[in-house]
Amino acid sequence: MIVLIGYVAAVIDVAQFTPQLWRAIRLRHEYQAMKGLSVVAYVIATAQAILWVIYGFATNRLPIGLPNLFIAPACAYILFLALRARRRGSANR
Repeated sequence: MIVLIGYVAAVIDVAQFTPQLWRAIRLRHEYQAMKGLSVVAYVIATAQAILWVIYGFATNRLPIGLPNLFIAPACAYILFLALRARRRGSANR
């Protein structure tokens, strides 16, 4: 039963990042929209997800490791878009 709870939490964990990822993909060329994303938050989220992947697989806790295999690259991509928007925004000044 506790493993089932872990997998349900994993699905919810992935679900919380999916709307932001989808929005970032749709608006990736709208630099003003991407500049509104917090770089610090996505640096933290990316690092956290990478560490959870390492921890989850090192301790054989798949409900922790598996969802973060999706979350880490999703957060990294959103971070990339936010940084790119800032760089392009400062280049246009």
